[in-house]
Parts: sequence; structure tokens; C-alpha cells
Amino acid sequence: MFKNSHQKKTEANSIFTPADGKFVSLETVPDPIFSNKLVGEGFAVHPSNGKIVSPVSGEVTHISHTNHVMTVRNSEDIDVLIHIGLETASLKGDYFKALVTLGQSVKMGDALLNFDMNYLNENAYSPLILVILPNIKNKNYSLIWQDADTLAAGETKIVSVVER
Repeated sequence: MFKNSHQKKTEANSIFTPADGKFVSLETVPDPIFSNKLVGEGFAVHPSNGKIVSPVSGEVTHISHTNHVMTVRNSEDIDVLIHIGLETASLKGDYFKALVTLGQSVKMGDALLNFDMNYLNENAYSPLILVILPNIKNKNYSLIWQDADTLAAGETKIVSVVER
């Protein structure tokens, strides 16, 4: 009985990559708001396509009006913010298509949004996908990072959030 309970909690606190591509350390992101972790701890993905899936099972709690930022909250009340590209708000959402609605329940790996990767590569400051955990910095959590380079959306576990 305890094994199943612990296993479910571990799964709830696992953050998977929302995009196919290459792992990028948050400290190397060319935006000090993210690289200095002012928004929160996390990582980035240099995407290989324009598909974003949910990195956790939970509820969609935020979708920006430009569709380039989305947050999913898991069953442990951990928010996972996904930010597509740098300086992409100026694109006014024209190249982002949300596939979910606010308040919708999603499972890890469910499609969240699509974006025009070619346009982003040519017109955004950076095409990086940022994955941020904004609400854990004032909580008693430790992050256990997995070693990963090439990422598969919804399949590659990047980090586990563990209570201290």
C-alpha cells in the first residue's frame, strides 16, 4: 500500500519535457529574467518542431491572450509555466494555436499548443521553450535533475520535485 502511494506522489512530482529538442540550462538563456531565475527554477528546450505537450497531468490554469505562455498545475499544486520563445509577445499570438482551454484537465503528454516554428526561428529573439516552476521557490522542495540532452516531448523526465 505504501509503495503505490509513494509511486503516485513521485509521478505527480515528475516534470517531463513539453517539446522535442535539445536540453538547455536555464542559466544560459539569453534573458536575465529567466537566467537569473527571477521567475523561478526551470530549464529550456531548443525545439525541433512546433508541438507542445503537457509536462504534467493537471489543470490548465493560465493561457496568455497571445497563446505563447501557458501554465498547468499538477495535483500537488505545483505550477509548470511554459513560455514559448523570447520576445514573442510582440507576435500578438498570430503564430500560436492553443489546443486546450482554461480550466481543462490534461494528462501528461496531451497536446497543449502548436506554433509556427519557422516563423519563430526567423522573427523571435530566441525560439527557446522555457519551462519554469514559479511557485516552488518559497516552499520546502528539492529538485532532482535527470541527465538529458536530446528530449522527447512527454517522454523524457527532466526533474523530480521532492519535499524536504
